[in-house]
Amino acid sequence: MIKVISTVFVLLSVIVSGYCQAEKQPQLEISNGLLRANLYLPDYETGYYKGTRFDWSGIISSLEYKGHSYFDQWFDTGNPPPFATIMGPVEAYAPLNYDTAEVGGDFVKIGIGALRKESNEPYSDFKTYTIVDKGIRTLKTKANEVQFVHVLNTETYSYEYTKTIQFVENESKMVISHSLKNTGEQAIKTFGFNHNFFVIDNQPIGKAFELSFPVEVSGTGRGMGDSFEIQGKKIIFTRDLVGDESIACKHLEGLNNSIENFDIRLDNTQTGAGVKITGDQPLSRLRLWGTTATLCPETYIDIHVAPGDTFHWNYFYEFYEMPTSN
Repeated sequence: MIKVISTVFVLLSVIVSGYCQAEKQPQLEISNGLLRANLYLPDYETGYYKGTRFDWSGIISSLEYKGHSYFDQWFDTGNPPPFATIMGPVEAYAPLNYDTAEVGGDFVKIGIGALRKESNEPYSDFKTYTIVDKGIRTLKTKANEVQFVHVLNTETYSYEYTKTIQFVENESKMVISHSLKNTGEQAIKTFGFNHNFFVIDNQPIGKAFELSFPVEVSGTGRGMGDSFEIQGKKIIFTRDLVGDESIACKHLEGLNNSIENFDIRLDNTQTGAGVKITGDQPLSRLRLWGTTATLCPETYIDIHVAPGDTFHWNYFYEFYEMPTSN
């Protein structure tokens, strides 16, 4: 069980009620009056997500603004992907010492814990590993924010990782702030990415959607030239995706390693729902992935933290409504 420290009594009641649900998946709701979201909370016994690909904190199962919805379940309940049965702007970090760990030894993933290396096969995002050290988790809440803290101490790497989901007062803006304190003796060198499982107004991914960037981009990948294409600073869809079809572009060229290029807009021109994503660290890579139900601009940053140092980074989401094409 995680340790819960609530600064608002009513929200503590919400958390407790989450534990009493039929499915016993702890969750809570936050709001600033403009934005409203439901979050699943990390829990080793009854938590919604227990995989080893993504950080367990900050799972947003729904987010609403002016009657528009931005996150929801994107996968088939009857056939969920075991490595990504998760929702929202979820994050993952590359393993710290998988290649150097011996078989039967441990490696570390930030936001998850120490995992068992079971063979000499290369690390796979699509495999679930045994968690051998879960670390210690604490939680603090306010009406408009949730703070998750994960502390891990191992023989190889130790850290204090803090992640906060906050709705800015009187604004349609969400900030995901992070700090990673290296409390061990080895430098932490990794990368982090946000998968951004957007499900906007439950519209099928296709002609209603546009992605915009601050510079012209290029790239190749599954679906390019068929279901979607690049037009200068935009990605547009020429048709709707159908069935179990998916798209993927592993790297969008043109977005250099700069903070200025960390500026992505995703618009649903049919319903008028839009979101702008920015960050305060250089965007090292942008990957695009999607299915009929979700469209994911995956943002990457590099993370280097010397022993004793703390690294800070933030993602900003601005939700807005625009005129529709109807």
